[in-house]
Amino acid sequence: RRVFLISYDWRNDPQGEILERLLLANGPVGAGISLEYYFSTVDNDGYGAGTKVMHNVSGLLGVMEGASSDLRTGLPRQMIEVHEAMRLQEMCEAGTGMLTRIYERQPALQELIGNGWLLLSAKDPLSGRISVFDPRKGWMPWQAGQDTLPETDCSSDWYAGHRQPLAPALVRQAFSS
Repeated sequence: RRVFLISYDWRNDPQGEILERLLLANGPVGAGISLEYYFSTVDNDGYGAGTKVMHNVSGLLGVMEGASSDLRTGLPRQMIEVHEAMRLQEMCEAGTGMLTRIYERQPALQELIGNGWLLLSAKDPLSGRISVFDPRKGWMPWQAGQDTLPETDCSSDWYAGHRQPLAPALVRQAFSS
């Protein structure tokens, strides 16, 4: 529910032209989807679409609650219960220098990344080191947390009785021969 993977091989893109097109296409779309979830979660009555139960399709333009409401924007309550609202994190297998050059020449990325609507990280293809971009400070080394994962025998046991998003857990699996 949290990962959207795009096939990209840095060895076939020495100038970063493919990466730039991918960032310009997927960054705004992914950030828009993330923001739609965010605003629909923060105030579903104001920015979301309320409950699906009373929705009527109106002119193939949108939905209304019942027969006489305004068109509803955002996502219905039943949809945001399944997904956690969060900012889009783009992890690129590319050097920080190339990503910096792309960022500096693309106003659309400057707006999204510079204002914190989209988070950008780089995994150096040669060293494997991960860096996180802070528009005010530049590239910062990523430090992994030392948290231990809770463990469970079955994922349905982990989610049983919960409606809100839960932290990740390690699902132990019994191996049969």
